[in-house]
Amino acid sequence: MNDHLAYIAESLRLANLQPSEVAGTFNVAMGRGPSARKANVDPGPLLERLAQSHDDRIKALISGFVSGVEHALLEPRHSKASEWSFVESAGALMPVYQPPTFAMGVEAVHGHPAWVQPVSDEVVCAYVIRISPGLRVLTTDQFDRWGATADRVFAGARSMLFHRTRELQSRQFEDYLHVRRLHAGDGHDAARAMVYADAFYTEVGSGLRFSLPSPDHLLVIHESSDGNLEQLRAATDEVFETSDTPMTRAIFAFERGRPVVVEERHG
Repeated sequence: MNDHLAYIAESLRLANLQPSEVAGTFNVAMGRGPSARKANVDPGPLLERLAQSHDDRIKALISGFVSGVEHALLEPRHSKASEWSFVESAGALMPVYQPPTFAMGVEAVHGHPAWVQPVSDEVVCAYVIRISPGLRVLTTDQFDRWGATADRVFAGARSMLFHRTRELQSRQFEDYLHVRRLHAGDGHDAARAMVYADAFYTEVGSGLRFSLPSPDHLLVIHESSDGNLEQLRAATDEVFETSDTPMTRAIFAFERGRPVVVEERHG
């Protein structure tokens, strides 16, 4: 447990959240001066989850929690976005893919978990309302107040992401000749798996496979030959093992345009 606490503290530092440990919890802060956003974060629920998890998942689960804390603190102190209706939020609603512990991190700051939908056992889709400056994570209590269906929220956010994706071009990923990366660097790259099959429908065949090794990586091969799959696995493992924000080693395909796991992988 002490090792886990030390790694949580290091991950909070890497996210520039200035952690200080207080009786098994962390005081964290984003920014400095009067505008700084601060919270006391209890990692207890995360530690319970880690105790039941495979060693290869520890770093990803801690990363998801820290990302949830970070995203929650990105909401300005005097924001009114928590009071917005679905109609008021819809034009700024965007999806993000994160490890499942993202919801815990948001709850540690806001008192309510992020409202999420499962993508796989290792990935969830959360939603953020982009405000200027910053953002607000959609929490379970706000979703309940909206009175909108889950499908309506999904469709609204998906539409916004589609319009920010269709003009992008994938590029070769590092030295992996057959692996392409779709990248905008806006925090929504992995979530672009939601819209890839529609935005690039001419490229999507039965042999297409992809991975989501971090929230900022969508890696794709267009044909699932043995050689191409080996390249995709190697590229996925490289990102997963070196990223500060790993998510999953799994290989995905599309089924009716939605991501499905076709190869579960663990180190």
